[in-house]
Amino acid sequence: MIIGVDLGGTRIRVARLDEDLNILARDETLTLGQDGPDRVIERMIDLIGRLWPQDDIVTGIGVSSPGPLDPLTGVVLAPPNLPGWHHVPLAQRLQQAFKVPTYVGNDANVAVLAEVARGAARGCKHAIYVTLSTCIGGGVLIDGRLLLGHRGFAGHVGHMLMIIDGQELR
Repeated sequence: MIIGVDLGGTRIRVARLDEDLNILARDETLTLGQDGPDRVIERMIDLIGRLWPQDDIVTGIGVSSPGPLDPLTGVVLAPPNLPGWHHVPLAQRLQQAFKVPTYVGNDANVAVLAEVARGAARGCKHAIYVTLSTCIGGGVLIDGRLLLGHRGFAGHVGHMLMIIDGQELR
């Protein structure tokens, strides 16, 4: 059994999956990022707790998070769509709460892996995934390996500020 978490700028989604990545249960809530990282993490812990199985063993938690982040340490560095998130040790906080291995990956990197495992790119050795959501991100798979680059930033398109007709768009 695996718990998957999608931390987004507007919503937190949590799913309980079997070992073949079939979704067994899911739930979601608003992120309310303006409340700060502690409150958002409390909401994540509450959602995970609601889906935690009573009669089965969870082998790990995987979190898809907006970047930038450090995938080796699970620290969320400073995503533009989550105010107040500066060097937040998200993996550590969830691991302390649930006592299982916890991994945090950039949302676009996690998405490209999911597409290769179960989606439109199933079985492909090379794939590029671009997220168009609260922010713009990218994940790249080459020869079946996720391209991370220095500190996990490869493929990360980044935060772009646009001004159209004098109005700032984010």
